[in-house]
Amino acid sequence: MILIITPENKHSHLNKIEQYFRIRKQIFSDRLKWDVEVDGDLEYDKYDFMPNQYILSLDDTGTVLGGLRQMRTTYPTLTFEKFSDMIADPASVFGPDTWETTRFAIRPEDKDIRFASGVNRVAIELCAASLKAGLESGVRRHIAVCEERVIRLTKAFAIPCETLGRKTSPEGGDILCVGWQVSEESLSRLDWAHRQYAAG
Repeated sequence: MILIITPENKHSHLNKIEQYFRIRKQIFSDRLKWDVEVDGDLEYDKYDFMPNQYILSLDDTGTVLGGLRQMRTTYPTLTFEKFSDMIADPASVFGPDTWETTRFAIRPEDKDIRFASGVNRVAIELCAASLKAGLESGVRRHIAVCEERVIRLTKAFAIPCETLGRKTSPEGGDILCVGWQVSEESLSRLDWAHRQYAAG
């Protein structure tokens, strides 16, 4: 089940947000060893206190399996403040019809909830939900800073995307700023992939 948390209904879902922050700490601090802000067993930053929305995947009991954070790029964003040096023309990227997607995280114990084909079910559900939410809000593009393997996955789904910038991380691997097209076509292709992978 998908739950979309907005500034308007955030007060009703504080427990779900806390579960999501706990997953983020497990992924970004404990496993990936990123330099992120941690408070006990939670990971959150200043962008979590700005206007944003969370898209969460829940199991049948209401437990959070994974989630992501999205913000309009008319506000200060992680991409703009930390990674805009990757983008040749930032003014062409940030605007009212572009959302930033960050902190995509799936609970470690659920990373192997996969279709028979090997693709993570929670990941596809979150991606489809983010596209639907974008379409309903008049968004044209999602941007994110990610590893190259995410691009390979996107290409497997045939979702139109573009690499906006690239640089080498301190750990030595390449990181990319990527833009994904938010459109009925993209959603249709992801829904098709969802059905195919679900069928095994």
